[in-house]
Amino acid sequence: MARVRWTDMDGEVSYWLPVMQKKTLKDKEYWLPDLNEHVVCLIDENGEEGVILGAIYSDADATPVQNKDKYYIHFEDGTEVEYDRKQHKLRITVKGDILIEADGNMTLKASRIDLNP
Repeated sequence: MARVRWTDMDGEVSYWLPVMQKKTLKDKEYWLPDLNEHVVCLIDENGEEGVILGAIYSDADATPVQNKDKYYIHFEDGTEVEYDRKQHKLRITVKGDILIEADGNMTLKASRIDLNP
């Protein structure tokens, strides 16, 4: 849940609104907008019930990638996840440690694996 400040209504603040997520039942995802993030809402005519549909880019906060073939996530600490579906390339840059846990076996399969080159 989050609240929205309506800049077109003299800074009035909304009631608590649910934030739309991609998955909520068997598979789950959770991510709230940051404070002052530009969001789009679907609100009833009284401004009492609604939902935050998600964040959008603007002139002040431009789209970080201009390529329709790329899926991109950038975190505040500089960590990045990028997948280019045209080049079939996944790039992950982490500003910290990585932990991978498996209840079963782990297999790395590639034509070549370089460790700490």
